[in-house]
Order: sequence, then structure tokens, then C-alpha cells
Amino acid sequence: MNRNCNNCTKCCEGWTKGNVKGYDYYRGKPCHFVKINVGCSIYKDRPKEQCEDYNCEWLVNEEIPEWMKPNYTHIVINKIEEEGYVYFKCIEAGKKMSVNVLNWLFLYYINNNINLLYQIDGGWHWIGSKNFVNYIKDRVKQF
Repeated sequence: MNRNCNNCTKCCEGWTKGNVKGYDYYRGKPCHFVKINVGCSIYKDRPKEQCEDYNCEWLVNEEIPEWMKPNYTHIVINKIEEEGYVYFKCIEAGKKMSVNVLNWLFLYYINNNINLLYQIDGGWHWIGSKNFVNYIKDRVKQF
């Protein structure tokens, strides 16, 4: 695949959470080193674990169309693998999820049988296997 972030900085704008070189970022607080809509001010020296190894699902999954790039849709998609479950975690990044994005996610879920955890207007919703639904129901307060 030949995709790159270019001027997309949604994963660093304070919609996801982490710590880079001692600076926390989280919902409402962007990464200390991000220049929004430009890029990372320490890109060449960014930490491996938190930044270099991070892969936005749009970047690595060619099944996700070009128009779903996070800075176009304001949705960050992360593929999560934990406790035997695989799911897409779809985080709103500045705007309410559009019907077109939600429709695409549902079709992807139906065609690929992947569980979904998605945010609409700040609230969390999920769809997937019965076991996943029970698992995520118990964890959703952590998000």
C-alpha cells in the first residue's frame, strides 16, 4: 500500500490517548508535539512504541476506501486485539460520525464478520458476536 498521513493528524489531536516523551495526550488535549493539519514536530525522533508502531487502520487496511481517511471523515479507526476478541474501535475526532461512514462500517461488519465499537455524538455503541457484545458491555465505561 502506498498510503501516508500527509497532513492528517487526527490520531494526535486529542481524540486518542497516550504519552509521548513525558507528555500525556487524551480527549481534549492534543499531543504536545503535534502541529494540527501539518504533522509531528519531532517526527524523525518520535518514540517507537507510542508513535512509530501506531498504525491507523486506514493506513494499513486497503479495504478501507480513500474517502475514509481520518481527516476527511473525522473518525479514527483502530484495530484492537485483546482477550481473544478482534474489533474496530471507531473514535469520533471532532465531528459526529456521518451516516455514510456508519453505513460503510456496518457493511464491512456484515461482509467481514468483524466486531465494531463505535462512537456517535460522544456515546459508545457496539455490534458483533454475542460474546463480544457481553465483553464490551462490561468495559465500555472505561472508554
